[in-house]
Amino acid sequence: MTGLSAALIMLLLAAIALSGVLLYQWRLSQRQLEARTAELRTLSDAARAIASATLDEDELYRLVYRQAVQIADVADFQIGLFEDERCVLKLHYRHGVEQVGAVGDLCVDNDMVSWVRAHGRPLIVRDLRAQMVNHAGDGVLRSAVFVPMMARDVMIGMLVVQSERANAYADSQARMLGILAHQTAAAIQNARALRQERMRAQQMELVSAIARSTALVFTLADLLPRLVEAIRAAFGYLFVGVFLKDELGYVVCRAASRQVMLGKRVRPGDGLIGACVAEDCMIAVCQSHPNRYSEVVLPLRIGERVIGALHLQASDPKAFGPSEAHYLELLAQQVSVAVEDARLYEQSLERQRLAQELALARDIQASFLPRSVPNVAGWSVAGRWRAAKQVGGDFYDFIPLPDGRWGVVIADVADKGVPAALFMIFSRTLIRAAMSSSPGPADVLARANTLIQTDAMADLFVTVLCAVWDPRSGQIWMASAGHLAPLLCRADRSVSTVRLAGPALGVLERIFPEQICLALQSGDVLLFYTDGLTDAMNASGEAFGLARLKAALSEAHGLDAGQIAASVLSAVDAFTGDEPPFDDQALIVIKREA
Repeated sequence: MTGLSAALIMLLLAAIALSGVLLYQWRLSQRQLEARTAELRTLSDAARAIASATLDEDELYRLVYRQAVQIADVADFQIGLFEDERCVLKLHYRHGVEQVGAVGDLCVDNDMVSWVRAHGRPLIVRDLRAQMVNHAGDGVLRSAVFVPMMARDVMIGMLVVQSERANAYADSQARMLGILAHQTAAAIQNARALRQERMRAQQMELVSAIARSTALVFTLADLLPRLVEAIRAAFGYLFVGVFLKDELGYVVCRAASRQVMLGKRVRPGDGLIGACVAEDCMIAVCQSHPNRYSEVVLPLRIGERVIGALHLQASDPKAFGPSEAHYLELLAQQVSVAVEDARLYEQSLERQRLAQELALARDIQASFLPRSVPNVAGWSVAGRWRAAKQVGGDFYDFIPLPDGRWGVVIADVADKGVPAALFMIFSRTLIRAAMSSSPGPADVLARANTLIQTDAMADLFVTVLCAVWDPRSGQIWMASAGHLAPLLCRADRSVSTVRLAGPALGVLERIFPEQICLALQSGDVLLFYTDGLTDAMNASGEAFGLARLKAALSEAHGLDAGQIAASVLSAVDAFTGDEPPFDDQALIVIKREA
């Protein structure tokens, strides 16, 4: 064989060898491509299954198990989720059978779980027995893959797959299990978010239901027990209590699901309830052994004002976490609004009741005023009374006396409203009693003062102008106990003040009023009045005053007594305009017509 032939043979053999290598590499690449395609197909199927699954966590765990057995040899399968330092077991399969009721902590006696949690990446243990790792197994399991479940760079749990064969897991399988674990973590987060939204919607509906159930309850006595029961029934709390501030600043339990709590008083700053009210903030705590429960105290507010607290206790130690804060604040707000509405309703009822009582008191007080005025030939007489409030302390009276004479009284109690009205009735009764047994107006006032000093308990006094009028002679005897001097308008329309001296009734133990006698001629007008007329003010704060009163009397001189009284009051009203009177008003007009 020539050298050329040998060279050709060597080249041919080299070409054949190279073709074999290329064919082998092609076949290897083809198998790797097919494996990679199968891997991607498996992951795609798993992703679609997880994405289309219902967002129920327990069902999601089972679905992940079914996908894991498509990827690797699974003799033992576990999923655990981290809760603080624990990795709580959520699902456990052994030889394809779910271990119902399985509980545990994957972190206990397991160095590999701790390593994965610390480093955040998967761990393959190819031979548990040979590597002698600290592992809570039964000795049958030989290899394992520990895969972290990552959701948005946060490790929420661990997926553990184990086999009874050594070296059962390749890096590609660990990679696929890692992708499956990450998809599962995202799905769990989505499921939790959906569950939280559903829970929040349910909580909002319960709050709305509580609002509807108490919407037509108006008084606090009826509202608070119903609120407590509605909240307890809706949320299943162990205890519900409503505490409200009293007039002394204490926080008092007004309604509770445990009757023993009713009436309990807490000083602001003391305990959870006192601290909640004093600091105007929500306080949530978790109790430990022997009775593991949680509780929260929420301030009840109306605007910036804290009116009390809502106290809740639940058997779930995590019932009042951050995610529940929103609905708890809405619940406290609803209770606050309901309490305030009930208080406003009660105040409205109280105002209505008081208005009715005052209207009745006004009717009673008006019944003590004269039903008619003296009807005497040659004379006209009128009396008017207007209270600044529904009842007042001004009054006037006409008392028939022997021989055709009349007692005339006008008075002003130094107060307004109900106290003045009561003292007015008391004073009127005593003056009438004194008038029947005293010879003249000065003696009437002295006697009435003694009776008031003897019987009156209130720190009140009354000014009185008392007169005895004899229509036949035209004479009128007058005495004053601190009252405004009457006005005399003569026939020529000139107006003068009739000066009288004497202290008010109820101030001194004994009094000696001055008494005068005045003769009225034809056309003369005598006006008795209280300071509600002269002190009446307009919008500028200017008083009607004595000068305007004299002018009004002079202008109305030509009218009869009733028309004069109406004209004087009209002048006062025209001056004050829309300003409401702040003091009672009363007047008496006596005019000699002939």
